[in-house]
Formats: sequence, structure tokens, C-alpha cells
Amino acid sequence: MAPFANNSVSLRTAVPEDAVPAAALIYETALSLGDYVFGQTGPEGTIRILTILFPEKSHLFSYQYTTLAEEGNEVVGLLQALPAEELQRAGVGIFLACLKTLGLRSTIRGIRRAWPLAFEPDAKRGEFYINTLAVASAHRNRGIGAGLLREAERQARERGIGTCSLSVMLHNTAALRFYLREGYCEDLRYETKLRAPGVQYAGFHRMIKPLDGGRASRKGKPAT
Repeated sequence: MAPFANNSVSLRTAVPEDAVPAAALIYETALSLGDYVFGQTGPEGTIRILTILFPEKSHLFSYQYTTLAEEGNEVVGLLQALPAEELQRAGVGIFLACLKTLGLRSTIRGIRRAWPLAFEPDAKRGEFYINTLAVASAHRNRGIGAGLLREAERQARERGIGTCSLSVMLHNTAALRFYLREGYCEDLRYETKLRAPGVQYAGFHRMIKPLDGGRASRKGKPAT
């Protein structure tokens, strides 16, 4: 794994037993959108479902795609990333994992709610897609997020992939500023077709970063 600038923090590959801290961090990136998709009224129910799903294989929120940042025995950050070519299979995987762990009724309800999200332009072939990057609130502004981002880029290069991509919700201006500082550039501004009252999600900035030493502006443009 990539060297970590903060000597007290180390990176490791997740295992199924990391479900509890991992689920809490995944929730930090989804919030009310996650509550809506899983049919929950708040974090407790959604985190419980993510905890159940995390140990299952071959889906977007699986331990298989997860790298953890750890300080001592505490998980302080999380990265979930995969080649874009695996996204469709991982999308089907979340359906199968929900069917196995939550049952048919809950799965069908979730599919109906999430259906508009399935067609959103989050990644293109030939990219390494960062699905989730989260740092525990008490440990932010310490370089942990940047370290996890460098690890994603290392994983991409290891696979021979020359571009990383990710999505930043339109309302998340702090995250947008962070990725711009890290060399990512807007490739597309997408407004969602999802209509869900009370959900803080209007769409996203699709961000890319070429890893060959070139500038993202060759393909993208500065975010506005």
C-alpha cells in the first residue's frame, strides 16, 4: 500500500469483521440518501443494514473493495474503489446481497427507490472509480483523506488504469474543494432525476484525474 504521510496512521485491507466501524463511515457519505434507498428514517436503521451487507461479497459496499485507515485499534478512514468495468457486476451484487440478508420485500422496495440512480453517469470504461471515501469526523484535517486518495490512485496504477474518477454531491462544497486541491477536475455536472422529498441530493459533480502526469483539464474543466 502507498506510504502514509501521518506516521501514526496505517492502511490495511478490510475484512468482514470490520463491518461495524465501516458501516458508520459509509453512512457519512450517504446520509439522507442512504436512509431513503434503504427505507429507513435515520442513521440507526441504515447503519444496521450496511453492517449486515458489508461482510457479503461482490457488491459496491463490500469489504472486498475496501481499504481502511487505522490509528492504533481505531478505524479512522475508509476507501471503497473498483475498476469501472466491475461496476455493473457490483450493482447486481448489491441486489443479491440485499435479497440474501434483508429479504425479498425490502429488496424490491429498495430497487424501486434507487432505480433512477442506476442510470446516473458515475464512471466510464477504463477508469478506476472511487465509490466511497470517508474520514471519521474527529480525525479530519489531518491528511487522512488525502492519504486514502493516494492509495486509490496507487491501486489504479497497479491495475494499469490511467484515470481515477469519483462523484461529489452538488451540495458538498467542502468535498469539492478538497478534490480540486488534489488535482481532480469536473468532467460533468449532473442533476438527478430522483424525486425524493426531504433527501439532500440534487445530483453530483463527476470528477476525474489522469494519472499519467497530464492535467485533468485535457478531458474535464474547472468546477463552478
